Amino acid sequence: MGQGLRQTGRFFSYITTETEFIGALTQLAHSPELALDLEFDDNRYTYGLNLCLVQIATREACFLIDPFTIKNLEPLWELIENPAIIKIIHSSTNDILLLKKLGCKPKGVFDTEIAARLLNFLRTSYANILQVIFNIEVDKTNQVSNWNTRPLSEDQLAYAATDVLHLHELKDVLWQDLLNLGRTEWLVEECRLLEDLEIKEQSDRHLKLKGSERLTYFQQHLLKQLFRFRNQLAQQYNRPPAMVIANETLVALALQPASDFKSWQFTKGLMGQLKDNHTFREYQHVLNTAGQEAEDLQLTHQRPFRTRRPELLISSDEAAERRQKIQAVQARIAQEIGENVVNIILPAGMINEYADGKSLEFKKEYARQVVAQTAAALHISL
Repeated sequence: MGQGLRQTGRFFSYITTETEFIGALTQLAHSPELALDLEFDDNRYTYGLNLCLVQIATREACFLIDPFTIKNLEPLWELIENPAIIKIIHSSTNDILLLKKLGCKPKGVFDTEIAARLLNFLRTSYANILQVIFNIEVDKTNQVSNWNTRPLSEDQLAYAATDVLHLHELKDVLWQDLLNLGRTEWLVEECRLLEDLEIKEQSDRHLKLKGSERLTYFQQHLLKQLFRFRNQLAQQYNRPPAMVIANETLVALALQPASDFKSWQFTKGLMGQLKDNHTFREYQHVLNTAGQEAEDLQLTHQRPFRTRRPELLISSDEAAERRQKIQAVQARIAQEIGENVVNIILPAGMINEYADGKSLEFKKEYARQVVAQTAAALHISL
């Protein structure tokens, strides 16, 4: 028996057993369109990026699938990868990247947030669009709640269901509006680019920490090894790394290491469980090993030079002229198509690169056509 959702009068089913999962899959497989959303924790309450709930709905039924009890989600991934089934997702980037980390490559994506941007909506959050189009207010209280906890509260389940229950109707309205404006192919291109998103593993993440720019080459190597040490501790305690050792503390320990156990105990920003002698000895071992490695690598005690802005490809006068031309095109697109749409067609980064002397490179054919047609109408050669 499904659970009711007071705000809509519609029902959802919370799926926690294999039998329930198989029954849900049977219904989902026969739907040409599926509304989809994920609840996950990204180092907010626990270590790492963890899938906590899958919300998926047909026009008739809504299922909240619990990945903590349904261990094999491969049959569901097959549906999400099927390009013949449209997956309606609002602001899909993070969902797609998480699914890819889990081995699922979504196809047939219809992103309602992108659709709203192409229709020149000023604010494109799910709550705002539902308010504007359907006069529905969404309670976002549980948006940042802890989705790792079990059992999930009734309010959490209701919130999760709301995230997909309106997506089919929203998709219908947005698609019709795009159709009326002749922009459906624009959305198709945008969504195919979303499907092609790739996971980029960040290198040198320790150097992204605030204050790391103050460190010497030698100290940066210490920070790199302390960063790894912190990740190991965070995984061991299943806590977000920044809650185990605060970012500013990690940088401070590389800049001025704790020299003795008493200093370690009084270090601010350390999780209480770490202020024991055993962890201090582990810290010392990591630090000493890193210091020896830095010496072997002949890393200096000098700070890195700040990278200078590369030389311009063209003269400053030419750059000013190119910026004036591209901004004129931008202004006309904003006037004729929409001030918010222009940021998708001709983003600021592309304008800056063109002004610096680089050629315009478009990933989207519709954007290339709009810019070319607008430039021609203004008798501007780009």
